[in-house]
Amino acid sequence: MNRLIPIILLKNGLIVRSQLFTVHQSIGNPMHTVRRLSNWNVDELILLDISTEDRHDLRRDDLQVQYSDATLLGILPEIAKLCFMPLAVGGRIRDIESMRERFARGADKCVLNSEAVRNPDLVHQASRAFGAQAIVVSIDALRQADGRLEVHIDGGKTPTGLEPAAWARECERLGAGEILINSIDRDGSGIGYDLELVKAVSDAVSIPVIACGGVGRYDDFAPAIRQAGASAAAAANIFNFYELAYPNAKQTCLSAGIHMRPISLENKWFPREPRYDLQQEKAKLDQRMKNASDRVFTAALDQRERKMTWCTQCLYPSLSATPMEYDAHGLCMGCQIANLKRDFPDSEWTRRQHVLKDILEQARSQDGSRHDCVIGVSGGKDSYFQTHYVKNVLGYNPLLVTYYGNNFTPEGERNLQRMAEVFDVDHIIYKPGVGLLKKLNRLGFKIMGDMNWHGHMGISTIPMKIAALHQIPLVIWGEHGYADLCGQFSMNDFVEWSYRNRLEHFGRGYEWNYMVGHEGIRPADMVAYQYPSDQEIFDLGLKGIYLSNFVPWDGNANSKLASELYGFETGDIPFERTYRRASNLDDMHENGAHDYLKFVKFGYGRCTDHASKDIRSGEMSREKGIDLVRRYDPIKSSDIKRWLEYVGMSEQEFDAIADTFRDPRVWWYDGGWKRHHIKS
Repeated sequence: MNRLIPIILLKNGLIVRSQLFTVHQSIGNPMHTVRRLSNWNVDELILLDISTEDRHDLRRDDLQVQYSDATLLGILPEIAKLCFMPLAVGGRIRDIESMRERFARGADKCVLNSEAVRNPDLVHQASRAFGAQAIVVSIDALRQADGRLEVHIDGGKTPTGLEPAAWARECERLGAGEILINSIDRDGSGIGYDLELVKAVSDAVSIPVIACGGVGRYDDFAPAIRQAGASAAAAANIFNFYELAYPNAKQTCLSAGIHMRPISLENKWFPREPRYDLQQEKAKLDQRMKNASDRVFTAALDQRERKMTWCTQCLYPSLSATPMEYDAHGLCMGCQIANLKRDFPDSEWTRRQHVLKDILEQARSQDGSRHDCVIGVSGGKDSYFQTHYVKNVLGYNPLLVTYYGNNFTPEGERNLQRMAEVFDVDHIIYKPGVGLLKKLNRLGFKIMGDMNWHGHMGISTIPMKIAALHQIPLVIWGEHGYADLCGQFSMNDFVEWSYRNRLEHFGRGYEWNYMVGHEGIRPADMVAYQYPSDQEIFDLGLKGIYLSNFVPWDGNANSKLASELYGFETGDIPFERTYRRASNLDDMHENGAHDYLKFVKFGYGRCTDHASKDIRSGEMSREKGIDLVRRYDPIKSSDIKRWLEYVGMSEQEFDAIADTFRDPRVWWYDGGWKRHHIKS
């Protein structure tokens, strides 16, 4: 039976998107992805650690899922606990003992690569010690300009002179049970497998061959098996791009006549929503409150490194709220993607508009019995642009859906209520009970240092629930925040909305059921935050797309358009923590209390976000940005007092709890809180 195999590339504890083995973009925590794959009973999982040093760090301490150990061997048992499928582990394997340690910690197979070339006898020794079925040799092949294929090692850096098919044949002779063949020049390309390479290796050996490298569409999987003779088709990047990526990929393979295990959308042992131990979680919260009361937060400060660097173009620090990668010149991935996007010719944006229209046409109501799509809106400048573009530029009939967090400024409230009239569209506004919202504000702050957890989860859930309820197969979002800020994906990935992204990045690992039992909250109270089931999503073909993948996206331009065409109001009073005046009018605490907590945690705030975007777009110099950041980021906004009155908390209690979230890589205490400062 053929297999469909996801590959997780792990770099310093985070999953990364890889391109040409040289560009890596941080995606997130592997635990959420492994759990998601277990939900679907995937055929097998390959985990490859491509770190140059054995250091694994989630880079922020306000997440529900944490590592108890900073090494690969330390986190492997945690991954294995969530892995309901055979697990092959590669990377950093030097000898038999390295393999023995990985097997002891949950691996079912070990993947050898560079060390197999340097010490071929290791393959033979491993096969004798553990059995051929447990030994996979990974071969990374680069196609030269003249068409010649050559094996490379050390993450593709070192040529070996070996020919892939011949080396695969030798590995089989030495005792390998499987070959994983990967195309370096196809890595991250999205143009499909190098079928000639896969076929050459498959023809050269009698053991199973796993094809990898180049998948960009679900249709790319089947040819590796049907045409090139591989036993299994594998990929890494694509499984991080789309909702239900694995079930949809398998459905495509099955439809192509590939003999595989059937699709599964549910695993009773690993349900989609994490299960939490309420008493254990309450004990953790009680300990944080005790630490806040006792002012216990300095003990760890001397035990961890404090090394901070900043992007050489924009202002983002090395320890940021968003996962960030830097190149050899210190340029952050957010700047790299912004620079590439800025260089797009008009013809590329025209092509992308046609792709967007094709997607909308597929979702359009053919008989007018429903809306063509859903747009999740907050009533902000970007919401106006989304609705303007879909309704008045492309001519479709959207249903607007809003999660109302009870925090609108007067201008924001008027902007929200005006949308149905100025666009002549239907608009659903969901308002949770204020008592519940106050509880969730308090809990979010105490548990993860973010009083707006409910807002993140509400706006990321309600539009999808409404779409599923009304059988509307398309939800349109604005910009992909992490792609925009930190370059999490390539613009050519056309990444879509996903449950994993919602839970990990919007919810920080805290699903709706985490709050049940705290402050008397019941499951019925949390209905608004319960996401549609995988079966509902699969049956409807429901997907969410980001408008920023298809049209030029500029927050300043969006604000100008909204004001000039639709009477959008900006703030009359300047914000205290940023220089922009049209930002987050839908949440009066976002620019103040919420953003101040980001400063407390990471040492920077919304002014850094705004200035970095304006530097990338060429509207601001780096020197001007640094001046603004020094002025605005440290301000403790008066908005905090309004929030404290709202939830019934003293400022002294707020400060004490907030201090427990200070990252010791950024902050230290010396007669007062000190931090690293950005330099010009």
